[in-house]
Amino acid sequence: MAVKSLLLDIDGVIIRDKNLLNHVRENCTNYVASKLPEAKNPGNVNRVLHLSHGHTARGLNLAFKVDTSDFNEKVYDKRLMEHLSEVIYGTEFQEEAKEIYKLTLNEWKVTLFTNSPIEWAGPVARAIGDNIYTTCPDPYMKPEVPMYTQFAKQMTHLYFDDSLKNLGTARCLANWHPVYFNEGDQESRLWCPQVGTMWELLMYVNSVDQWIINNHLGN
Repeated sequence: MAVKSLLLDIDGVIIRDKNLLNHVRENCTNYVASKLPEAKNPGNVNRVLHLSHGHTARGLNLAFKVDTSDFNEKVYDKRLMEHLSEVIYGTEFQEEAKEIYKLTLNEWKVTLFTNSPIEWAGPVARAIGDNIYTTCPDPYMKPEVPMYTQFAKQMTHLYFDDSLKNLGTARCLANWHPVYFNEGDQESRLWCPQVGTMWELLMYVNSVDQWIINNHLGN
């Protein structure tokens, strides 16, 4: 069994198209406005809920006792899913997808590790290759510890996310190696490594590949 596990967040790491991410954010904001009609700035409420609870629906439910059972249906609507398809089957994404797929041929188990639903993660995984795994929230979400401890303890997990809060949970877990994906200015004195592009991510994975094997991490 392969001992190398690559965990990739989707939004902000695999999916970085600004228009698409803004589309997701817009749908979330509209959802907040529909559930909290008294909110004067639903966009800001959505931002705070996401920061404090890791997910808009979770935040609405915990902070405002709102029924969010229709969140996925309303947010990941037909128009958004069509927009997703345009991006993931476009030239830029497919070039990166081919490189990610090559890692699976080198005994990496690649998992899209996300707080997005399977309706979103599934098409992204299939656009990369038929041997890409997905781990979506049910019932836990990042950064909750049980979301992480479901992975095999004997494997080495190299984990990329654009949220330091999500990465922080992995910080003290055995055999986990968190890496911050940061497209902006690189942070100084950060407690974990960081990369700024998909190509840097791929180079980082390849640079530690032999090191993992030589040190038998995860066994």
